[in-house]
Amino acid sequence: MKTTRNLIAVAALSVLASAASAKIIASGNYPFNFSYAVNPTFLPLSAGGATTFTFNATKAGRYVLTFSGECSTDAPAGNTAAWVEIDLVVNGVTVAPTVGTSDAFCGANGTLGFDGWVRPSITTVVSLLAGANTLRIKGGFQAGATAGWLSDTSWVIHQ
Repeated sequence: MKTTRNLIAVAALSVLASAASAKIIASGNYPFNFSYAVNPTFLPLSAGGATTFTFNATKAGRYVLTFSGECSTDAPAGNTAAWVEIDLVVNGVTVAPTVGTSDAFCGANGTLGFDGWVRPSITTVVSLLAGANTLRIKGGFQAGATAGWLSDTSWVIHQ
């Protein structure tokens, strides 16, 4: 009886361990400072500065996309309502919940200029095609912001 329980426990742990591992489909980072005053603008996704990343998925389906970056909002002194927002664009389609401009990624703190940097992150489910797919990330700023800062970014797509 004890041997049976041990075998069941080992089998359960094996299933959990394999479910916890994720296969990375694509990843990249931009390890430099990047500020922009053109609203919106596509962000660099690699050290070479490419704003479109093309990658292959072996099968169509739902995958997980995570993006993070150092973020700051430039706004006039006293403005604490301004924000930087991003759109995750997969195969030309903006992915929820980043559709539109009301999804703040980081906000102004009332001080003129860039400061108050944070490292926010977003994780969402995306649909990929079998074969070639594209990723673009668009940065914008709203509510009186005058520029955005998204630097030292990193992203990963996995099963």
